[in-house]
Amino acid sequence: MKLFKWKKEFAPKFANIVEKFFGDKINVMVNKDENVSVIPATNISDEEKAFDISLTVPGLEKKDINIEIKDNKLYISSEKQYEKEEDNKFYYRKEFGYASFQRIFELPAEADAEKVSADLKDGILNIKVAKNKKYLAKKKKIAIA
Repeated sequence: MKLFKWKKEFAPKFANIVEKFFGDKINVMVNKDENVSVIPATNISDEEKAFDISLTVPGLEKKDINIEIKDNKLYISSEKQYEKEEDNKFYYRKEFGYASFQRIFELPAEADAEKVSADLKDGILNIKVAKNKKYLAKKKKIAIA
C-alpha cells in the first residue's frame, strides 16, 4: 500500500463496494469461533518533517505488536492468543481464541527508514517515519508575480 493523499470522496465508494461484496459493515466482520483476523483502522498523515501513521489496536500490548522495515516497506503485524477461564459454584467455563492482523505500507522515496519511532497509548499505535533531509531541502516556495 502506498502512502498518498486521501480524498474524502474515496471513503463512501470504497466502503459501499466492500459492504456489497461481504454483505456486512467493514469493522463489524468477526468470525463466530472467536478466531479473529481484522484490519485495524488506520490514519496516515503527511506532515512537514515526517509521516505519521496511527492504528487502532485495542487490547494489545507492546509485546503483541511487531514493526519492521524490509525492502522499503513498513510491516506492522500482531498475533495474540488468549485464554479465559471461569470457575464458580454453578459452572465451569474455559474459552480460548486467537487474533491477528498484518498491514504493509510501501514507503515513499522521501521516507528515512533509519528514523522510525513508535509508541502505544490507550489502544492507539502511533508510528512516525521521518523524512530524509535531502528531500526536505528540495521544497521551495515559489512567489507569484
